[in-house]
Amino acid sequence: MPSLGPLELLVVMVVALMVFGPNRLPEVGRQVGRGIRELRKLQDTIRDEMNDIMHSVDTPSPAAPPTAASTPRELTESPARTDAAVPTGVPAPSRFRAPRA
Repeated sequence: MPSLGPLELLVVMVVALMVFGPNRLPEVGRQVGRGIRELRKLQDTIRDEMNDIMHSVDTPSPAAPPTAASTPRELTESPARTDAAVPTGVPAPSRFRAPRA
């Protein structure tokens, strides 16, 4: 996107002065400034929330995977069970990155 030079900025200011008049121009400038400030706050909030979500998915849980001594006997003896416990050290799959091979 091309940047505005001094001549283009002057033309925009003159047009704004003609459209809004000298009395309302400071009020319009304040409203535009508030709108830009709110937009930046919203962007920062969304960026922070997305970073929190991405970091919580990327970091594995601190709990160690269960050992044979801590695993209930019925879960270790029947490998065909479908409701067997999932190891706690394995992070959940993410839809934001490709699965590991």
